[in-house]
Amino acid sequence: MIKITRFFYIHWLVLPLLALSYLVGGLYSTFMAYAIVTIHELFHLFAALLLKERIGALVLLPFGMTLRLAARIIRSPGKEIMIAAAGPLANLLMLMLCPLLAGLYGDSLALWQFRLINLFMLFLNCLPCLPLDGGRMVKAFLTILCGYTTAISIMRKLSRLFLVLLFMVAILLLIITKINLSLVIVCSFLALSLIREKQENEYIIMQELLYNKTKLKSRGLMRSRTISALASLPARSLLKRLSYDCYYVIHILNSSQQYLRTVSEAQLVDALLQKGWHISLDDI
Repeated sequence: MIKITRFFYIHWLVLPLLALSYLVGGLYSTFMAYAIVTIHELFHLFAALLLKERIGALVLLPFGMTLRLAARIIRSPGKEIMIAAAGPLANLLMLMLCPLLAGLYGDSLALWQFRLINLFMLFLNCLPCLPLDGGRMVKAFLTILCGYTTAISIMRKLSRLFLVLLFMVAILLLIITKINLSLVIVCSFLALSLIREKQENEYIIMQELLYNKTKLKSRGLMRSRTISALASLPARSLLKRLSYDCYYVIHILNSSQQYLRTVSEAQLVDALLQKGWHISLDDI
């Protein structure tokens, strides 16, 4: 990475890409694509600032730009949905400007490229595939419904499915056009990002175990949910139900479904960390 300012970095591969674009006469199209991507990311940036999320950095990559927040995880699914939706909204607004621009300046090749790039970005970022905006929105919705760990598990499978479909479309386009490698390159980038996302999410899940012990204390007040579970159930199986946006209270029942006791999610996490991953709820 080449550091430009404290908050702005450029990947070193951007420079040879610009040089190649210049040699093949595509520098204008490349700059237009980067301009559209920049507006897309600025909408993410403004949404994050409005929602009082700290900004880590803006990174210019060979095939786009990405906004990195200071925190590894946004602990409000609602905020995550709004920040993720801001990018596709930018592309939609730019597409809505196209008829006005055509009326003012006429329908030109530049406007056609502008429209095509925005359509492609809007389509791509609405796919339910991590780390795209659509994937982040679906992950946040699933977090509300079934907890962070389960949401991540579902999104990994869904992302792999859509990535395979995208690769198939990319290969088909390559066969038809003979020279169009752009979608193949985008798919390769997404595959690498998905691998990195998997490694990062495993680290985040471990962080969440520790965070679950203190989240109520740090906030003072949280909405709660209850879970009823049999005492014989492995304690670790309840982790997939936990989420950072609410506090769980667990009612433990015996095999006859009679009430035994109630434990908090903090007690559950403490027991797992102290006694090991193979304990049952009866051991808490």
